[in-house]
This record gives sequence, C-alpha cells and structure tokens, in this order.
Amino acid sequence: MKRYLLLIMAIGVLAACKTKKNSGHGGDEPMTREEFRELFPVAALPYKLVSDSLQLKMADSLALDTADVNRFLTDTLTKGDFPKGEKVRLWPLQRMEGNPLDYMVVKAAGRSGTVAYLCFMEKKKGTFVRRIRVADAGRSGVYSSLQIDSRNVLKLSTEVQHGPVRDMQREDFYSVNPDGSTMLIMTNSANLSVPGQIFNPLDTLPRKHRFSADYTSGDMSLVSIRDGEDAKSFQFFITFSKDNGKCKGEVSGVGQYIAGNRGEFRDKETSCGISFQFSSGRVSIREIGGCGAYRGIKCFFEGNFVKKVEKKKKK
Repeated sequence: MKRYLLLIMAIGVLAACKTKKNSGHGGDEPMTREEFRELFPVAALPYKLVSDSLQLKMADSLALDTADVNRFLTDTLTKGDFPKGEKVRLWPLQRMEGNPLDYMVVKAAGRSGTVAYLCFMEKKKGTFVRRIRVADAGRSGVYSSLQIDSRNVLKLSTEVQHGPVRDMQREDFYSVNPDGSTMLIMTNSANLSVPGQIFNPLDTLPRKHRFSADYTSGDMSLVSIRDGEDAKSFQFFITFSKDNGKCKGEVSGVGQYIAGNRGEFRDKETSCGISFQFSSGRVSIREIGGCGAYRGIKCFFEGNFVKKVEKKKKK
C-alpha cells in the first residue's frame, strides 16, 4: 500500500513540475515570448492613453521583470528619459493588433517621473522593432497623451501646465512604416505658434527640386512643397484659414509628380485626393476626392498660391 502511495505522490510531483507556468519572476525556466505577450491586456483599436491615467498606482505583482523586458523588447527602453542609475519599474499596459506592425504599451515609473512607451512589434514573429515615448505624466510641467485611430494613425498631444490649468500646445499626427519609423502627417499647433504666423512642420526639409518651395495666398494660407525620397515624389503641407477663421483646413502627406508640371496626392486611408498644377512661380490646387476629414464643411482645398521668395542666407 505504501508503495502505491509513494508512486501516486511521485506522479503528482512530476505532473506539477511539467504544468508549472514559466515566469520571469523567479520561475525555474525562462519565460517564453508568448508568455511575455500574455502579460499585456488585449485591446482593439481605436486606443487612447491620457497622461493622467499614468498616475494611477499599479500593483507591484504586475510589474515586468527587467530581464524579460531586455530579452523580448530592448535593454534601452528607458534610455534618455531617466537619470543614469535611477531605479525604474515597468508595467504592461496594453497589447493591440495594428498595421503594418502590432503594438505593446509599457509604463515606466521612477523617482524623476512617469512615462509610457509604444513598442512596435513584428506581426509574424512578434519580435521587437522600435519604440517611441508617447505619454508623459507631467515631468517639468509637460503632459503628453496618445491616441491610435482605426486607421493606425498616431496622435501625440502635448499640454503645458500654467498655474491651475493646462494649455494645449500641439497635436502631431504620424503614420507608421513597416520598419517601425514614423512619418509626420500633420501638426495642429496652438500656443507654440506666434500669433498671426503659420507653423510649418516641413520648414527645414530639403528643397532642391524646382517645385520645392513655399506658396502663399494671404497671411494664413500656405502650400509647402519639399523634396521626396526620389525625383518622382514630394512631401507637402497645406494649411488655410478663411472667413475670419470660421473655416480652416490642414493636411500633409506624400504626393507623386505626374506628366510634366502636375502632381497628385491620394490618401490611402480616406477618399481625400488633391491635384497640384505647377507653373512659373505658382501652384494651383483642387480637391479630386472628399477631404472632409481635414477641413471644415463649407470650404475646400483649392485656389492659387504664389511662390514665396526665399531669403538668401548670409555668407
């Protein structure tokens, strides 16, 4: 009888060893990539992370093991955001399917502040590609938040504390490339702009192509053209304000040169399309698709813009 009892106990111990969940928190075996993924709650797009939510306390038992983060994400996740030697704890906030990459959101908290990172993950293998800081809980009076819409467009919002209130400074919209890099699509700026002047996010980019320049129509309307990755493409930024500010529009992206002096932009996520007609010192634009997502209801991306004379740099 004792022999049978010992045999049953031995089988039970073996079964327990085999079914024991691997963990980076002191487990007998290293955590697998899939187990690391399972630590992140699943969400569906659209997704929003506001700076105030980073202040909420999370259980210590949910914190990620640093060794697991180094192995499955990167050992430089918090580099540049915290003083060297500061102890930083990490928590898994969210996991989402995206396009062209998937997303993991990680909260990082130390003595000097709390931030969040958006990690881009390769879809098939689940390997780490790149990360960007997307939220800040008020270090130096600056608060930043993240939104990802159903089209995988990232919106990073920045606010600055002034006394008891926060002033919205700017909203930057980005698209995500397959290599994890991001491209600025559009910027809505508020207090960072000088009153009566336009903030141009393309201002410092190269303008070697013959059509690359700034074209204006009045004080608050601008078509900015800059060099693309090749001779057949161009980057652009369009902003306008009509009827004393009652109707505004702003859009940016990458267009293609076609047939001589013409260019065209087709938004991959909406029906928006814009035609560009270049001539000597001018550009004319008109909508060739509905661009209501980027402008007011009663106004359109259309009109003639005159090339702005570039100031010669002093030697």
